[in-house]
Parts: sequence; structure tokens; C-alpha cells
Amino acid sequence: MDILLLVLIVAVFILPSFLMMRSQRRRQGEMQAMQSSLGVGDRVVTVAGIHGTIVGARETQVEVEIAPGVQVTMDRIAIMRQATPEDLGVVPVVDEQIGYQHPEQPEHPEHPQHPEHPEHPENR
Repeated sequence: MDILLLVLIVAVFILPSFLMMRSQRRRQGEMQAMQSSLGVGDRVVTVAGIHGTIVGARETQVEVEIAPGVQVTMDRIAIMRQATPEDLGVVPVVDEQIGYQHPEQPEHPEHPQHPEHPEHPENR
């Protein structure tokens, strides 16, 4: 009876921890593989949320351009992920509209924003 209780305690508390450690190690391996594969020209997002382009790469560090002419040196482990098209502000083509359209300055004035209120100053 005591051995069965001990096995049950081990199964309830130790087994879930072991399974979580395995998945965490797998994710950590994927992150290290991504960080080591980064090269010049890759758009990245850092763990601080800074977006930039890699302009120089060494074994453990990368040079990231965060604005035109502004470069910072950071460790590879500070790179969280590669930037996606959504991160870059690229909007998919919808209804023949390409890119971002500012709501207060429409590119197509023939399409008023609030046609139900033509007297409103924004619709003139």
C-alpha cells in the first residue's frame, strides 16, 4: 500500500514537470537554431520589442540597424524572432487597396468615410 501511494505521488507531481521540461527544451532548441541561422539583411524583433535589420553578424553578437544610420550591437540571444509581414506593416490586398490607408486622409476621395453624414466636416 505504501509503495502504491509513493508511485501515485510521483506520477501526479513529477511526471507533469518532466513533460513540461521536455517541451521547454524543444522550444529552446528551436530558438537557438533560429538565432544561429540569422544573417545580414534579416528583419528581426528583439526581446525588448525593437524591430530592426541585421547589418553585421559575428559568432555571438549581431549589429542591428533600428533606424536609418542607427546601429546597435546586441547578443544573438536578444533576438526573439524574425519579423513577419504583419510586423513590417504590410497589409494584404483587400478590395484593390494596397498598403496602409490613413483613416483621416483617404487616397480615394470618391469613397467618403461616412456617407450617411454628408454635412460632417470630415466628409467635405
